[in-house]
Amino acid sequence: MTTRLPVSIFFALFTISGFAGLIYESIWSHYLKLFLGHAAYAQTLVLAIFMGGMAIGSWLVSRFTQRIGNLLLGYACAELGIGLLAIAFHRVFQVMTGWAFDTVMPALGGTGVDLFKWALASLMILPASILLGTTFPLMSAGILRVYPETGGRSLSMLYFTNSFGAAIGVLASGFYLIDHLGLPGTILTAGLLNVTLALGVWLITKRMPAVAAIPASSLPVFDAASRRIMRAVLILAFATGAASFIYEITWIRMLTLGLGASTHSFEVMLAAFILAMSLGAFWFRNRIAFLKNDLAWLAGLLIAKAFFAVYAVWIYSDVLDFVHWMFSAVSRTSGGYTLSTISGMVASMIVMFPTAFCAGMTLPLATHALTSRGVGESAIGKVYGANTAGCIVGAAFATHIGMELAGVKGLTGIGALLDVLVGVFVVMVALPKGARRTRSFAVVGVFLVIGVVAFSSAQLDLLRMSSGVYRQGQFMDPKIQKVAFYRDGKTATIAVTDDGSLRMIRTNGKVDASVERNPERKSALDEPTMVLAAALPIAMKPNAELVANIGFGSGLTTHTLLASPKIKELDSIEIERSMIEGAKLFQPRNIRAYADPRSHIYIEDAKTFFASAGKRYDIIVSEPSNPWVSGVSTLFSEEFYGHVKRYLKDDGLLVQWVQAYEINPGLLSTIFQALGKHFGDYTVYRTGADLLVVATVKGPLPPLSAEVFNYPEFAADLRYLGYESLADLQALRMGGRAALHPLFTNTGFPPNSDYFPILDQRAPRSRFRAETSEELGLIRDGLVPVLGLLDGDWPTPLARVQSGGLNRPQRVDRTLVGAEAIGVAMSGAAEAARVLSPAQMNASLLTHALFDNCAGAGAQFVDALTEVAQAAMPYLNTAEAAVLFDRARSSKCYQALTEPQRRHVAWLQAINDLDANAIYTHAKFLLRNTPPQREPEHGLYVLSALSGAMASGHIAEARALRDRYVPTLSKHSRDMLAMSLVLAHIAQAPQARAQ
Repeated sequence: MTTRLPVSIFFALFTISGFAGLIYESIWSHYLKLFLGHAAYAQTLVLAIFMGGMAIGSWLVSRFTQRIGNLLLGYACAELGIGLLAIAFHRVFQVMTGWAFDTVMPALGGTGVDLFKWALASLMILPASILLGTTFPLMSAGILRVYPETGGRSLSMLYFTNSFGAAIGVLASGFYLIDHLGLPGTILTAGLLNVTLALGVWLITKRMPAVAAIPASSLPVFDAASRRIMRAVLILAFATGAASFIYEITWIRMLTLGLGASTHSFEVMLAAFILAMSLGAFWFRNRIAFLKNDLAWLAGLLIAKAFFAVYAVWIYSDVLDFVHWMFSAVSRTSGGYTLSTISGMVASMIVMFPTAFCAGMTLPLATHALTSRGVGESAIGKVYGANTAGCIVGAAFATHIGMELAGVKGLTGIGALLDVLVGVFVVMVALPKGARRTRSFAVVGVFLVIGVVAFSSAQLDLLRMSSGVYRQGQFMDPKIQKVAFYRDGKTATIAVTDDGSLRMIRTNGKVDASVERNPERKSALDEPTMVLAAALPIAMKPNAELVANIGFGSGLTTHTLLASPKIKELDSIEIERSMIEGAKLFQPRNIRAYADPRSHIYIEDAKTFFASAGKRYDIIVSEPSNPWVSGVSTLFSEEFYGHVKRYLKDDGLLVQWVQAYEINPGLLSTIFQALGKHFGDYTVYRTGADLLVVATVKGPLPPLSAEVFNYPEFAADLRYLGYESLADLQALRMGGRAALHPLFTNTGFPPNSDYFPILDQRAPRSRFRAETSEELGLIRDGLVPVLGLLDGDWPTPLARVQSGGLNRPQRVDRTLVGAEAIGVAMSGAAEAARVLSPAQMNASLLTHALFDNCAGAGAQFVDALTEVAQAAMPYLNTAEAAVLFDRARSSKCYQALTEPQRRHVAWLQAINDLDANAIYTHAKFLLRNTPPQREPEHGLYVLSALSGAMASGHIAEARALRDRYVPTLSKHSRDMLAMSLVLAHIAQAPQARAQ
């Protein structure tokens, strides 16, 4: 016996369909941008293939609806096909893109590469997209055939449930599934949902009575007036789709300036837009059947959409104020991140909700307008297909033409104008000539005047929009900062701000580079990083001829590289054209990047450029944006490093910029693990809060040479920042692969991968919480020379200390501190000291005073001597610091010290001598003979005993010391990065060495 189940069952099932459908759009975008790149055309192409396939599917259903006997069974078959294609997608993608990169694209040599990639991308997702396009018309027509009495209500409910599921799918995919399952697991989950859904619908249809389509002969006569209305409705569906996507792309860009450009921010914005549309359809569900003039309502909805789009521009400044308040009010914790995400949804809703709410009513009403006039079941597919085609056109226009041509405000106006024009057109079709049409035009005119006045009066504050309020929770002061350049580009909004001295180039509000233009002031924090990204590889490979630079920024790195007379060609790859235009304002500091004939600038995705160019470089410098920015993490992935090494010569060098700020050590380790899988050796250099990694496929890395200082322009660029000779560059060395890699592989984090994008998923949270890995750069500044013992050390010689200069490198500053600390301790002359802190000055003076008179004050003498050693030993070489210990051991105070106190002095001297065995021996004695009440001192003894034992080959003893003393440390001491580094070495040391 067959029974008709409640229609609400199908609404619930269609919610699941929407949930899975938006997962596909999100995941396919992730996948295909790995292949197509992250340029604007690539993003638009993904959308065009997806939406185009859906439009084709909708059109096919509209053509054959009357011939399908069981529409709901057809829907089940479509869902089954989607699920099976999804289950196979990951493997198919790997095989096809591997074939493309390895075989086809090198053979094409740049000719026709883009066409080939587009065709292959279409082949991979178009079949499933077509099937996705059939689901709405099949389900809708099937419901209307089985439940004809529900009419427009069912259409609204289906649109609501599908869109509501889609909004949840966006959030679930972005915040949970990808993070926990990766791209393969997420698309597999969606595929299994579709298969389960297909099975469920098939089982339900078996219990339901078969309902045949209404014969075409029984449908109302479709006269000329009806055809005119159908054309008008299809034009409306097309136009409203185009306008809606114009709004969506524009408002996402506007909100990005306030909420940031992370993947999570995009997902919140997209979910807000879809949710608002679904609520519009839900609100309309019980009203649609009682409308007296549905076409007039359609026209009114379009006019309302346009009016509320203008409202979005008008309210935007207040939304930025709300974001400013929110980011300044919440704590930088995980709970604060959750609150900020919810607040981001609220901010997005304030901008998007009214317009998207109207858009959500438009499509069900347009479909109802045709089905109620006898067009039949095919109307659903026709309206859905026309709307989807409009979405493609709107997205393509907004991305490739409108954004650069009109900016966010002008583009919103274009979308509003399109809605108004089509609304007026529908009024003309819906209403005959007469008083009623005249009144309608008068009402439209009033709203149009109000809208134009509001639109014209809405002023966008470019300085506030450029402030990156999501970073620090504050706006730039207009009394200090000015906007020198501002442009909405295809992929990002680029601004150059200036306070009269410091000039910054910003991407979506985030500072990407800064340069100090006043020669009487110290250089900007970014300048050493940009210059050293060029200097370090040239110092290792001074005869490099072919160089590539990924990420243009201010152009200073490209400019500095071209200071080498040996370079014959330098390719700079930048994804946003407006960045190149904005960086012109940094001339003359970057003039060679524009004027040198060896410089070639390409607007392209890095992967695509390398694959199509087919060159092999001596040096590739990678300076992308921060990894928390959406899409950028793929330039820090193991797949990228595997790809880019193909384009390096056998002895070529990769230079990778990595931030140490706003990222925790675990996430930082994912980058080094990914790089370490493909590069045999690397060395890390520190430049303030930045790290520069120089890597080679086949190790070991060549040493730095002084030849770079023989190139006049290069030497001038370096000396401008205070780098006078090779020693200044050597002093930046933090450690090599042998010393650091065990730490990175012992964090419990996997390597960052394109398919398991842990960095993309978690870096935004780490940025918000202001987590840092800057402690990694401070390991070399510790009293215990962990990296010196494990990797070798290059302290700056005292003779290299410069007497002054605005741009003296930080390492030289610290060298001067060390020199003054020893000088005051030896002489007691404090008047000549210029850079010592009060605590360092007191320690030096106390050391001098107690050298020959420390009766009863031995502990104070040892403490003061230790503080002086801490100020000096990490930065001075052995001979320069040895005078301190020669003086200490010959003093009368030394004779009065207890044995543990003498051993403490001997321990300090062993550290200065980098004598691993002596460090281990003295530290072990001190651990046994000194009570552990003084936690910092006890922790240093443990750290030095472990690192000394490892460096001197006492692996078994190191493990025994670890097991005995590490549990006695406080949690803070155990979590010290230096301690973690030594423990990682112990854990990974071969057991055979312990014998």
